[in-house]
Amino acid sequence: MEIIKSIKEIKNIEHSAVTLGNFDGVHKGHQVLIYKTVNIAKTNGIKSVVFTFENHPANYFKPGSLKNIMNNEEKLKIFESMGVDVVVMVPFDKYMTTVDAEEFVKEVLVSKLHTNFIVVGHDFNFAKNKTGNSKLLKSLEDKYKFDVDVVSQVLIGDIRVSSSYIRELISNGEVDKIQNFLGKNYTMSGEVVHAKEIGRTIGFPTANIKIDENILCPKIGIYASRVLLDDEFFFGATNVGFNPTVSGKNLSIETHILDFDRDIYGKVIEVEFLEKIRNEIKFDSLNDLKEQLKIDTGFVRKDYSSKINFAK
Repeated sequence: MEIIKSIKEIKNIEHSAVTLGNFDGVHKGHQVLIYKTVNIAKTNGIKSVVFTFENHPANYFKPGSLKNIMNNEEKLKIFESMGVDVVVMVPFDKYMTTVDAEEFVKEVLVSKLHTNFIVVGHDFNFAKNKTGNSKLLKSLEDKYKFDVDVVSQVLIGDIRVSSSYIRELISNGEVDKIQNFLGKNYTMSGEVVHAKEIGRTIGFPTANIKIDENILCPKIGIYASRVLLDDEFFFGATNVGFNPTVSGKNLSIETHILDFDRDIYGKVIEVEFLEKIRNEIKFDSLNDLKEQLKIDTGFVRKDYSSKINFAK
């Protein structure tokens, strides 16, 4: 898969099918657009192209106003797994907010990407004052010799699949519902770093990950989780919070991995959130905390780990 980081770098694309959007999370609605684009490209023997942004448009207008569901590296991996030929991932900048909609179509989609097919969602918009939309693209079909496929909203039950709804689930700690909309469980990745290491003193060592400030954290609480380390999966109990029992002041994400005793400082792990177990609370003593952790890990072992092991 070819990755292009600026509009100026686009070249050597003779014909293409293109889908455009931010694609944060690459949820099931996004997947419909992307798979349709890939299939059209394969059928017509041309390149499939995803045109997207390295930063969320909302954060261009108001920096730090929105946390992402996933980072760009994860997003690119998913695009590649879906069979996309080319990803144009450019900064959302002044050009994107000031360019005339038809000028963007002419300069980028036609002159640079030589697009024959465009696939967009029904609510897609672009260019200055969001004047570019599916209606405009349809009106330009004959002039620029491309076909536009407008995809209707994707519903799960009676709920529209959207990045904003998935962010709401994450923020509410309703991680067990996310797979229905995202197509996978919610995950966060990070390097394992040193912290207070108090868990080790009570028999529950934890892997603390460095938090990416641009990625949305689940609601504070304790979660059943699964950890990916060097292509191996392990179950665990993950705490998202401030560790009030030991007067913690900084938000942390730390996971006690079941049946695990390795030094993994400096390693990058992926924490997959399966289900919220309980809220984070302040205990009267470390011994009370230890007893609760026995209950938490027992829940994970009973409801997740033992079932997988039995199935094997």
